[in-house]
Amino acid sequence: MFELHKLNFSYPRRQPLFEQLSLSLPEQENILLQGENGCGKSTLLKLISGKLQPLNGEIKRPEAYFYLPQEVENRILGINLSQDLQLWEMAGLDLTKLKSHPLVANFPAEYWELPLRELSQGSKQAYLLSIAFCHTRHYLLLDEPYPALDKERRQILTEELSQRRGMLVVSHFKPELSFDRILTLQKGNLQ
Repeated sequence: MFELHKLNFSYPRRQPLFEQLSLSLPEQENILLQGENGCGKSTLLKLISGKLQPLNGEIKRPEAYFYLPQEVENRILGINLSQDLQLWEMAGLDLTKLKSHPLVANFPAEYWELPLRELSQGSKQAYLLSIAFCHTRHYLLLDEPYPALDKERRQILTEELSQRRGMLVVSHFKPELSFDRILTLQKGNLQ
């Protein structure tokens, strides 16, 4: 379970973004986080995942979670998808079913060898989401997983998410999913 207790955060020389923010994310709960552009949703996910550190407060994290930021290039380490897969396998992830996952199943064979710069944002997003779904026992932290995907892959993503328990999804797009909670971030507070 994630526990945020009296979290304070601000970027240098800016007004505080969060003051005394507390939040509990139970492991089996699916939560949608919404809010206006620039209100701090992505920053909150970076704090929760440990990519940023709070000025004050405490964050407790479970051992098993997978964070997928908006900037997908930050998560692909290889020069192509095949090389990146090899890195994931060396890290111990069982990827035997990955290439048949519905998000990437229609990738042509040569697609896996193309330099990353030749792939669309949607293809990179689909690839990383399929890796996220290989983390079957991990809590998912997904920052705007929908925008880069085409209509077909958005539907596949929604179906995949509907079969999972334990996630926090930041999205402007309201997927046709039943969430346990829908939170709105506004002026540093959750409602």
